[in-house]
Amino acid sequence: MKAIYLAWVSVLFISGVAAANDEGSKTIERPDGDLTVTWGPAPPLPDQGHPDFDTLDANHDDRLTLEETESHRLLHSDFIYADGNRNGYVSRAELERWN
Repeated sequence: MKAIYLAWVSVLFISGVAAANDEGSKTIERPDGDLTVTWGPAPPLPDQGHPDFDTLDANHDDRLTLEETESHRLLHSDFIYADGNRNGYVSRAELERWN
């Protein structure tokens, strides 16, 4: 009897997990507006190749700011790691190390 009960609980649990994974989102109705919650891995960033320092350096001051890296999504999201000395700018040397 205990084995049948455990098997039944396992089937229900697995089917519930499968259903939750299939949906990926749930909408909750609220008085002040619906709330949609989504889960799962974030979509991958597009492969933009290696960033070109001269193209990104809009004001030609030989350093990249966070704003100047917005067109290269991966560098922009990884800016704090590319900025090795944490001075708020990415130099040519730092960009080469980051690549």
